[in-house]
Amino acid sequence: MNLSQLANLSNGKLIGKSTDFNGFSIDSRSINLNEVYIALKGKNFDGHEFLSEAQSKGAVAVIVSKSEQLSIPQIIVNDTYDFITTIANHNRKQFQGKVIGITGTNGKTSTKQIISNLLNNNGECHKTIGNMNNQIGVPFSLLSLENHFQFSVIEMGTSEPGEIEILTHQVKPNISAITNVSMGHLQGLSDTHSIAIEKGNILNFQTENGVAFLPQDSEFINLWRKSTNASDIFTFGFDKVSDFRVSDINIVLDKNLTSFSLSFDGKKEDLCINGISFHNAMNAALSFGIAIYCERSVSQIKENLLSCELPQRRLSVFKSINDSTLIDDSYNSNPASLKNALDSLEGFKGKKICVLGEMKELGERSSEIHQEVFEYAKNKSDEMILLGDAWSSIDLDTRVNAQIFNSHDEISSYLVSVLDNNTILLVKGSRSTRMDLIADKLKK
Repeated sequence: MNLSQLANLSNGKLIGKSTDFNGFSIDSRSINLNEVYIALKGKNFDGHEFLSEAQSKGAVAVIVSKSEQLSIPQIIVNDTYDFITTIANHNRKQFQGKVIGITGTNGKTSTKQIISNLLNNNGECHKTIGNMNNQIGVPFSLLSLENHFQFSVIEMGTSEPGEIEILTHQVKPNISAITNVSMGHLQGLSDTHSIAIEKGNILNFQTENGVAFLPQDSEFINLWRKSTNASDIFTFGFDKVSDFRVSDINIVLDKNLTSFSLSFDGKKEDLCINGISFHNAMNAALSFGIAIYCERSVSQIKENLLSCELPQRRLSVFKSINDSTLIDDSYNSNPASLKNALDSLEGFKGKKICVLGEMKELGERSSEIHQEVFEYAKNKSDEMILLGDAWSSIDLDTRVNAQIFNSHDEISSYLVSVLDNNTILLVKGSRSTRMDLIADKLKK
């Protein structure tokens, strides 16, 4: 596709000569050479203010909503958001391969990464860019969808009712998967049942032969089975009736590995994946099932699974100061992912310290949920270090070694004084709490 074709598809006006390009960007700070910069305008920003920067960094053209004084071509459109949606819809309509849609409260990005790795033997798999899974990120990811791919793996997130339905209509998945459902984004979705219904909209296929992959252990499995129009349903989980059944999970901290067994079709395979997480074994089981359905060989899946690099700051293991061990899970936090992280500490020898930032977007139940997670954590750790106003509203058990701190610097200074080679440190919190600042200070 060239600039003239882009202008025609979007009903835009091309000013300047048509030329080929190497992709799109919506961030002038990270644009690559020969990409097209799309100037988006939001409540607190206007991408049109950064056109000169985009040009200086190598943009070959820009998409704008008004004519600008530039020396590179520009396509003028009525709305730059509509431009993204229009081109995304065109690309999806033209695509002949299989599209795999992923949603769930936790594990979307990791599962997307695993699936794409299992299917990407020779550059055959397109995927969501980073974790861009909202109503801007999903269509933006589809801008790079081309027919030389055989597969596309698109993750879809939601924070309010209706989003998954909108994204599913756009993505039109051939295969849809729900990783899990638990408490999260309760400000927009009132309870887990509402979340389950919202996530279940990914199972409304616009094709007669849609395929669903569902978590057998979920309390909502029957809800999804009854509501989907999928022609085939496969399940994964610990339950013995799962089509892809997980067992014998073992975490090997010093090798940063999780091993597990997977039973399916009367066979049993021993598998390994990088990272330390019971939950990643489940993500891997789901991914394995999808890869089998897409006719990948077991030997190739096992090889690709072991070489899969998971997203950073999701239970990533590092050596820390004073020869302690740091588990950086600071990417984000919600009740289920925090419990999963705490579960990953089981079986490890040594003193376990949890540094926990507050969990956001829990609405009116925030205090109740933080109290519940505190009760869970006190049985999993030897010491808790807490940051954020939400923790101040709970009842701290005086029998538990737990402290509330006021700043990242206070926590870092304290940890320097207590960490030793017999300590395992877990750092986790919602993204806005910036627990990554603490984790990075402690890494060797």
